[in-house]
Amino acid sequence: MLSELYSSVVGDEERLTKLPLVVSRDMEERFIRDGWPVGKVYGSEADMAAYYGVGRDVMREAVRVLEARDEVRVRRGPQGGIAVARPGGTHLLVMIGGYAYLTGLGLPDIVEAWSAVHISAVRLIGDRSRQAGGRPVWESRAADDGEMPDAAGLLGRFAAEVIGGSGSGPLKYFNDVLAPLLPRMSTALGADALADIRQRIIHELDRGRTEDAVRLARTLFCGAARDTLAQVVRTGGWKGTPVPEPLEQMRIPAFAAVRRMMSEITPEEWVRGRPLGNECELAERFGVDRSVIRQAIRMMEDAETAVTLPGRGRGLVTRCPSPAPLSRQVCVYLASHSEPPEEAALALGSLMIEMAEIAARKTGPRDAELFDALFDELRQLTNAAPISSVQLIERLQNRLARNVLLSLFMNGIKAYVSWSMSEELHAPSWVIEFFAQSTHDVLRAIGRRDAPEAARLQAVKQEMLAKYRQAVLEGQEPEVRRMP
Repeated sequence: MLSELYSSVVGDEERLTKLPLVVSRDMEERFIRDGWPVGKVYGSEADMAAYYGVGRDVMREAVRVLEARDEVRVRRGPQGGIAVARPGGTHLLVMIGGYAYLTGLGLPDIVEAWSAVHISAVRLIGDRSRQAGGRPVWESRAADDGEMPDAAGLLGRFAAEVIGGSGSGPLKYFNDVLAPLLPRMSTALGADALADIRQRIIHELDRGRTEDAVRLARTLFCGAARDTLAQVVRTGGWKGTPVPEPLEQMRIPAFAAVRRMMSEITPEEWVRGRPLGNECELAERFGVDRSVIRQAIRMMEDAETAVTLPGRGRGLVTRCPSPAPLSRQVCVYLASHSEPPEEAALALGSLMIEMAEIAARKTGPRDAELFDALFDELRQLTNAAPISSVQLIERLQNRLARNVLLSLFMNGIKAYVSWSMSEELHAPSWVIEFFAQSTHDVLRAIGRRDAPEAARLQAVKQEMLAKYRQAVLEGQEPEVRRMP
C-alpha cells in the first residue's frame, strides 16, 4: 500500500510492464524499507534472480538500472554481490540536466526555484524560533567581516546564511542541485541597501515576526531572480543548462550507449518521438552486444525518455520525459542519507506555501481547464478515503505554479515522508471534508490572484491537517474548524 501511495504522490500510477523494471523498483523499495543499509550485500545476481524467480539476463538488466541510478555497486569475488550504495547529488543533477536539455526547461524556472527555496528557508528559521520559545535558532554572520564584497557577493553570502540557518537537509540538497544550473545571482540593490534589508529580515526573525520576515525575503530573493534574468538578457552570459558528465556511470557500457543515442538527436526531434531502431539495429550501429543495448533500453524506459513499441518494424522510440523519475531520485536521496522524516515534512510544508503564492501570481485564463478539473475532483471527495485519493488534487494544484522543478522536488519529499509511515493512513470523512473545503478556499484565492491570501490559507490548511493527522493516529475526532 505504501508503494501505491508513493505512485499516487509522484504521478506514476501506470503499472510497469517490463519485468526488469518491476524487479528494480521492488529492490529500491526494499532498500527504503530496510533503512537504506549502505554497504549491505543482498546477494549475487544469481541469488537475487532466484529470489525474484527471474532469469539471469532479467536480473542483470534490473541491476544495471540501479547502477545507473548510483544506488548499487556490484562487487566481484567470493564475498561479492549486489551491495547498496549511497547516491550522491551528482546523479540527480545529471538527470535534471538531461530533462532540461530535452524539454527546454528555462532559466526563469530555475531562478524562481532558487528564490522559493530561500524564502522557504527564512520561513523555517522563523518557525524554529517560535518552537524554541522565541529564542534565536541561528547566528547570522556580520556582513562586514573581512573585505566587503560587492552586492552580488553579499547576496550570495546571505543566501548561504539562510539555507544554513534553516537547518533543513532537503532545502540544502535542493539548493546544491540548483547551484550548478544557475548563473551568478545578481541584484540591482546597492551593497548598503542589501545590507539594510538583510538586517531588517534578521530583526523581524529575532522578534518572532515570521511573516514580516518572509515578506521582506520575498522582496529580496524574487527581486534578485528578476535582476538576474535581466542581466542575462543584457549580457547573453547564460548558455543554457549544462548536462554534467556522469563519470562513474560512464564505465557502464549500457549507460555510455544511452548517452551516445541522446547526443545524436536534437531535443526538438527527441520529444516529438523519433524511432531509434530495434535491438539488432542498435547493436550493430554501436558495435556492442545485444544484451548491452537491452540494458540501455531498460535505463531509458526507467527514465521515461523512450518507449519500446512492439511489432514488426517498430522498436525503441524517443518520448518527452516525465518528471516522475526525478521525484523518485529525490526520495531515494533523502532515504539514503537518513533524512529525518519530520524535517522533510517541515521543508515540504514551507515549499507548499510558497507554491500557492507563486500560483496566485501566475494564474490566468489559460488555467481555466485546470481549475475545472480541480473543482471536479474536490466535489468527488465525500467519504472516508485513503490519503492517496487526494494526491492527484495536490499535484494539480502545484501545476498552477507552472514550475516543474519545484513540483518534482516537492513530490520527492512527499514520497519520502510517505515511506516513514507503517501503513497508509485512511482519512475519516471529517478530514476529507476539511481537506476539500480548505483546498477550495486556497484555489479561490489563487484564482483571484490574491497571493498573500493564498499563502496564508495554505499555511492554515497545512497546520490544521497536521493536527488532524495526529488526532487520527491517536483515535480522536476533534471539532473540525472552518478556514479563517
